[in-house]
Amino acid sequence: MKKSAGMDPRLALLCKMAPPCYKAADIGTDHGYLICALVENGKTKRGIAADLKPQPLEKARREAERRGLSAQMDFVLTDGLTGISPEGLEVVIIAGMGGETILHILESWSYRETPGIVYLLQPMTKGERLRRWLWDNGFAIRREECATAAGRVYTSLEVVYTGEQTEHAPWEYYLGRVEPRRDGDSFCYAENLAEELEKITAGLEGTGERENCNRAKELREITQVIRRKMKEEREK
Repeated sequence: MKKSAGMDPRLALLCKMAPPCYKAADIGTDHGYLICALVENGKTKRGIAADLKPQPLEKARREAERRGLSAQMDFVLTDGLTGISPEGLEVVIIAGMGGETILHILESWSYRETPGIVYLLQPMTKGERLRRWLWDNGFAIRREECATAAGRVYTSLEVVYTGEQTEHAPWEYYLGRVEPRRDGDSFCYAENLAEELEKITAGLEGTGERENCNRAKELREITQVIRRKMKEEREK
């Protein structure tokens, strides 16, 4: 795949994970680098750049013009997926925002259960809440891959709607489908997650309140599972 302008490892990961399709939508497109790269590299025949604010959408429009891609793209000023038709749409990318915002966008779109759409989701925060909502609402997380950009590790989820609600162990809501043994970025993601949970646990225990101490116990058990999976990596 040809390297595209403005693509850091975080966006490059999404570009790599995107399956070939007829139409893809980039929600919260910002500068438009990602959706332009998908069109330019032939991963999608048509691209939708959507954003809540006119300024970033105009940036995306200018980027598409600069690359000679305007005829293959649509630019939509909208909140999330509101007003976007599922007709011909095969890939939806929502990245660069918190997990709770992503789930709200999906929850608000009446076509979210359309068969055949692949969602690529990249939560900046609250990944555990996003995963719980997805599994509780009939979505399957097929895989997760990680990338490091500007010193921070991100995970990207490939998601499809199946209609089957599934239950999972508490640690799965936090680590998801990330496999620490997969590569260095995945290992770092697990390490950062374990450290974050350990800090939260210590803070809860420090209050001395029963409810907080019970929550701390749950988080400690989750962290232990994550650490075990990281240890498996070292032993291999």
